[in-house]
Amino acid sequence: MVRAEFDGELMTMPVRIKDPTVPADSWTPPLNPHALQHVLSMVHRWNPVDWDLVFDALDTVMGEVSHHAAGTSGRSHARTTAPGHDHAEDLAQRFRGALMQLVNRGLRDKADEKYPDLADLIARARELRSEELPADPWQAQGLLRQLGQVTLELVEGLEEVGLVTGLIEC
Repeated sequence: MVRAEFDGELMTMPVRIKDPTVPADSWTPPLNPHALQHVLSMVHRWNPVDWDLVFDALDTVMGEVSHHAAGTSGRSHARTTAPGHDHAEDLAQRFRGALMQLVNRGLRDKADEKYPDLADLIARARELRSEELPADPWQAQGLLRQLGQVTLELVEGLEEVGLVTGLIEC
């Protein structure tokens, strides 16, 4: 017991004896200061995925065979002309951002370990996300359709197992 004066009042407080089994080493951050600053700057620049824009991109590249869960007509009204390169790059970035968030969500919740079909989708999404947009407009359109398809399938798969909710429009 230790006796101390606090605000003019004499108090008796118990003292805990150091437990030798508890390590007393100081904490070391997992990253150096420069790396922590980089992570912080990335967090400040992060923008959430605008799912309306992602679904608009799905409509643009896939037509009616897209995200409408209430049943598609089976008719595709996808573009029959390739989008311009600037527009294609914008569409690709929308899909890449959505895929990054979906893949991270799936990995965080160990969907790749629990659901083999989602593991395949996650692997496919990671692979497609890293592909550069081809200069040829028709090849670019093909990649956009693949990005759109894997985005849609990953949204549906993660929603089906309850890891995301409310993304698919009816």
